[in-house]
Amino acid sequence: MKNRKIFVKGSVLLLASLFIVGAVGPVALCAEKIKVGLPISLTGKYDVLGTRNLQGARLWAEWANEQGGILVKEAGTKLAVEVVWYDTKSDKDTTIKLTEKLINEDQVDFLLGPYGSSLTLASAAITEKYGKLMFSHSGASDKIWAQGYKYVIGVLTPSSYYYKSTMEMLATLNPPVKTLALITEDNPFNLSIRKGIQRWAKELGFEVVFDEVYPTPPTDLSPILSKVRRLRPDAILASSHFKDGALLARQAAELRVPTKFFALGSAPSTTEWWNAVGPKGARYTVATSQWEPIDAPDPARFPNWYGPKMTGREFNTWYKKRWGKPTDFRGTQAFAAGLVVQWGVENAGSLDTDKVRAALNKMDIMTFYGRSMIDPATGIQVGHGMVAAQWQAGKKVVVGPPDLAVAEMVYPIPK
Repeated sequence: MKNRKIFVKGSVLLLASLFIVGAVGPVALCAEKIKVGLPISLTGKYDVLGTRNLQGARLWAEWANEQGGILVKEAGTKLAVEVVWYDTKSDKDTTIKLTEKLINEDQVDFLLGPYGSSLTLASAAITEKYGKLMFSHSGASDKIWAQGYKYVIGVLTPSSYYYKSTMEMLATLNPPVKTLALITEDNPFNLSIRKGIQRWAKELGFEVVFDEVYPTPPTDLSPILSKVRRLRPDAILASSHFKDGALLARQAAELRVPTKFFALGSAPSTTEWWNAVGPKGARYTVATSQWEPIDAPDPARFPNWYGPKMTGREFNTWYKKRWGKPTDFRGTQAFAAGLVVQWGVENAGSLDTDKVRAALNKMDIMTFYGRSMIDPATGIQVGHGMVAAQWQAGKKVVVGPPDLAVAEMVYPIPK
């Protein structure tokens, strides 16, 4: 069902509802909450990252409710937000069942997607079937938007663009980077990143001397790294999730794989990276990140600012105060997805799926997470950009792009 009946207490509004007619018939004004469903990984391989997603989503709901809720013009009032979540156990079949449960039993109005592109793809088939808008905050594979779905809204930079700004930075380094080794986890998200790397390598003139995909979950990546060791590439560009990325970085350090530059996709953006990998393996590794807690963007500079008026660093402080630990981009992007839901409802003036979807086609907003704008035809994110962060002396610092960098990149990696 694409439309949810809305009820507001009070005999005057109830009587008036008899005369409010929309494109699909009378709109009864009745409910007190906007329900947002979240099938999320709290256990299993994505437990650390999914937990952070949930915390970000809950923090958004708390903030929205502190503002009095979200204004729904068709209801004539603000409605409170309720996030309904279940643990998918990082499992595809469980994700599918829980997505259906949220829609059919909990009767949520909108959904925030699960963690990861594989699970988001599984969930998207269900939300599309029922005509429910799903906001993908942790699924970035281009494959999600290649299905022709109408109701999947992207919040992340698409995965094929994950390495674009980082590789543009590589093209300016001295001594020059000429050869690349690609190491990729076998899942839709990382395979899409790999495809993007291959594209940017060709356009920027890099030579790919090694390109291998490993099965997930891996137990030993030393055979692949031994091959890379013999080739001595100028740069290693890996596409991995947190746990397999940590294994890759640890074993690369153990084998002393020589390279001038070592990036592992989104894995090193995780706050636990340094402790999980250890100083030997983590130092000077580079992350392609959707967001980092820096003193930008400045709310005063943007007339299209939306949501809490704070920089990335201020958001991280707020998040830490609420949950006891700082966040990486996983908590931030779930909050940002909530803001996109909120903007869509407010500008549509409705909870009707198609009205909100149409409103989002005109969205161009700036938040502490960065810019957000979608392609009207597909719903894929086209406004948000990536940053490059490097681990230096136990701290993750932004080294690119130049307008956001807070430190110089250590290059080449010291022997």
